[in-house]
Amino acid sequence: MTIGKARHRPARAILAAAIGLAIFAGSAHAQSAPSDNATINLVRLLVKRGVLTQSDADGLIAQANAEAAQAQKLVGTANAAPAAPGQVRVTYVPEVVRNQIKDELRQEVVAQARTEHWAEPGKLPEWLDRISWSGDMRVRDEFHYYDKGNAYPVVDFAQLNRTGPYDLNGANPPPLLNTLENRTNSLRIRARLGVNVDLGNDVTAGIRIGTGNDNNPVSTTQTLGGGLAKKDLWLDQAWLAWKPTDWAQVIGGRMPNPFMSTDLVYSNDLNFDGIVGKFNVPVTDEIGAFANVGMFPIEYQADDFPSQQGIKNASRDKWMTGAQLGGTWRFNEDTQWKLALAYYRFDHMRGELSSPCSIYLGVNFCDTDATRSAFMQKGNSLFLIRDIVPDPNSPSSYAQPQFVGLVYDYHVADVNTQLDMKVADTPLRLEADYIRNMAYHRADAFRPGVGLNRLVNNFGAGDFSENTYKSGPVGWMVRATLGDVNPHAAGEWNVALAYKYLQPDATLDGLTDTDFHLGGTNAKGFILGGSYGISPYAWLSARYFNAKEVFGPPLSIDVFQLEMNARF
Repeated sequence: MTIGKARHRPARAILAAAIGLAIFAGSAHAQSAPSDNATINLVRLLVKRGVLTQSDADGLIAQANAEAAQAQKLVGTANAAPAAPGQVRVTYVPEVVRNQIKDELRQEVVAQARTEHWAEPGKLPEWLDRISWSGDMRVRDEFHYYDKGNAYPVVDFAQLNRTGPYDLNGANPPPLLNTLENRTNSLRIRARLGVNVDLGNDVTAGIRIGTGNDNNPVSTTQTLGGGLAKKDLWLDQAWLAWKPTDWAQVIGGRMPNPFMSTDLVYSNDLNFDGIVGKFNVPVTDEIGAFANVGMFPIEYQADDFPSQQGIKNASRDKWMTGAQLGGTWRFNEDTQWKLALAYYRFDHMRGELSSPCSIYLGVNFCDTDATRSAFMQKGNSLFLIRDIVPDPNSPSSYAQPQFVGLVYDYHVADVNTQLDMKVADTPLRLEADYIRNMAYHRADAFRPGVGLNRLVNNFGAGDFSENTYKSGPVGWMVRATLGDVNPHAAGEWNVALAYKYLQPDATLDGLTDTDFHLGGTNAKGFILGGSYGISPYAWLSARYFNAKEVFGPPLSIDVFQLEMNARF
């Protein structure tokens, strides 16, 4: 047995305290002939077994004698008779003094033990104190209801881009959306587990994993079933943050949404890749200002594109830059108002028409294929981006494998406000959000390289003409939530009512909420929901989404969700 270096001092302190207390106790009961104290014999035995060296043992006995002598001075005791060789004798120490010394020793030893984590059962190492865990789970039963008057067929352009290109002259139809058949009792889960680490000097790190049907950016919901197969986990967040001052922080990596926003623009499950600076400056006790600014890569063009061509295309990476200014005003303990102005600029998102592309010669790419969006939902205006050269051997019937690209750029201005207050002691939150795509110009849909013959959506039913093409740059939402927005106790509740209106090209359809109209833009309608807490960490929720198209052929989709949620 050895006594480690880190525990040497605590071990000596405990042994010295034990010797001293044993000596005091022995002295209280035996004032006559000297005899070996049992604890002294224990020390000698430890020396004999090699646990203690003789010098350590002598030091412990000397420390005990010194403490006993100090105690004698405190109570004014008489001089003790000399001890015989090999014996220890201490005069009587009153019980109150013994108790005082014992308490002081206990407090000192326990304090040191807690600091060094060597004497607390089950205590974890110090570095684990810098780690905090968080997570949440959700089990959902979901229902999709489609109006029987919906348009059919409707091309699924998002799927076309993922699995395409699609041959316009081919025998097989393009991928089509379901617009008529209801889907009920779809059981789904979401599970996320995160860890935050304090790295010292105001540096922190975070990692979170989450479920998901695929690696799309806007949902971590996983559909159950699939032959009872195991489910996937994805890296949902991974970031480092440094806070050089109380009012400024820099975050880099894959991070939670750094902006004050609603699901009118960004899905609640959306995380951001990039780097951001966050600033939160108190002006007075009641007023504060904040700002967020960041750069976020949306998609990098492959270094070797086109992979089968010796000369590669120039880089055309897609980025988003975002800036937001806002303020908070606390009127009293129950009332607070927040207002934020933001500008989100998406660069190189617009599709570009290719150079003449001779597919009939065996080429399997065109030079602007990379301008199509990596992820879309539905709603944004689209056009065919390949300029395919007719096959001279079959000019009336030749392969036309196509991708689609976005018609417009997206530079989104966003005004978002939130008021928290109480009505008869019940919390009430009022929210409003207004967005406008400042890069939208309707005429861009008919510019050279796009034109009427290449536009593929957002027309009136069966009438592809410039007069019937419809789009718009505006979106807005209002929402009221009565009750506790996030129930944190059994019996806490809320009910919410919202109305959302989102024109086709107000923002990127690929980043919006996936539940309303089953994702995308070009949708309007009501949202009704409520939650009820069943424990401090669990609650039940129900939501109903009633949505239809803003422009174009009819497409009404109602979504109903029942959930049990938990956080930990």
